Amino acid sequence: MTPRTSAFGELRTAAGWHFFVIAFLGRLPVAMNVVGVLTLVAVARGSLAEAGIASATLGIASGIGAPLLGAAADRWGQRPVLTAVALVNTAALIGVVTAAFADVPLVVLSAACLLAGATIPQISSMARTRWMALLVGDDRSRRRMSAAMSYEGMADELSFVGGPVLVGVLGAGFGPAVPMLTAAAITLVFVLAFAWHPTAAAVRPHPHPAAPGPAGRPLLLRPLVALPIGGMFFMGAFFGAALVALTAFLRAQGLEEQTGLVYGCMGVTSAVSAVALVALPERVSLATRWAVSASVLVVAAVCMSFVDTVWGMILVILLVGAAAGALLVTLNSAGAAAAPPRRMATTMTLLASGIIVGQAIASAVTGGLAEHLGFAAAAGCLLAAAVGGVLVAALNILVVRRTRASASSDRLEGEPA
Repeated sequence: MTPRTSAFGELRTAAGWHFFVIAFLGRLPVAMNVVGVLTLVAVARGSLAEAGIASATLGIASGIGAPLLGAAADRWGQRPVLTAVALVNTAALIGVVTAAFADVPLVVLSAACLLAGATIPQISSMARTRWMALLVGDDRSRRRMSAAMSYEGMADELSFVGGPVLVGVLGAGFGPAVPMLTAAAITLVFVLAFAWHPTAAAVRPHPHPAAPGPAGRPLLLRPLVALPIGGMFFMGAFFGAALVALTAFLRAQGLEEQTGLVYGCMGVTSAVSAVALVALPERVSLATRWAVSASVLVVAAVCMSFVDTVWGMILVILLVGAAAGALLVTLNSAGAAAAPPRRMATTMTLLASGIIVGQAIASAVTGGLAEHLGFAAAAGCLLAAAVGGVLVAALNILVVRRTRASASSDRLEGEPA
């Protein structure tokens, strides 16, 4: 039996096979909602401007609400928080559909999108938190945790590819309201199932705040936690700029409608690289993996600037996926390793928020520049996001080395003369 097979087999033993089904389906609405709202409002109201506002409102609200939900789960436990969120989010999604077709002001529709975004259940982050609780305790925990994070990275990538595809199929076959109503149904059934799955008991709530002093510092003031969040921000910015750049490129080729198909190629290599990380030897540190993956994104950004054929662009997108899958797993692993036990869910949801906010900001900035200056401007934004990610990775290496040197010095000072 290969190490990879035994590692994933241990995950199945720890959580049960049905956990994988519930957790995967429960995270699909995250990938469906932004695209689904954009399509719904564009068709129902006939306005791309209103559709963009509604979609952006939902996305930004999700980025803000995620860490708040994580903090609530840390304090009161995942089960009550996810139960309440599943019910509220289901109602909010139905409200978005109703408002889109009703003769109500845009502010009412935006309010519904705000509530729907802020209450999106953070299944991916909560699942990672459960793995942290389930897999600690022996000398194999690092290998098993690597397998868990690799699986979660693959599941995220597959959901982010499959979600928009599902929206497109349901919308084309049954109308623009059906994808959002389907997302509501998935949330009600599978998020509630996830909330009440036995693995929820492995994560203990911490009703009292952390003790004062250095250990109780805000998470964003802890470098080893803040840097992975910063890495996620630039990764999201890269995704946002890449989508806009790809759209501008294919528009110039007269193939704008193929954007989703080409962009979806990223999910193939991303899922493969996420799973392949399990085979890396433990001596390859998270900091090294982070720096290498981020550097490959710079190479991909440079290549995209010079591509002039569709097939060439597809090859670049495949390269982006290979680096992005590894980077997503690595950043989540780095954040989880540095997170205080009492703030695990908060940390994981902050990581998810980083990528959401980065993507939203980069999409808006890159879209405006590409509209007036074309593909070259979008490619420039893409390169800037990639370079920013490398700088954060380099800073992380310095902080890790300094932390290790400090710890080593403390041990030496504590030894008897």
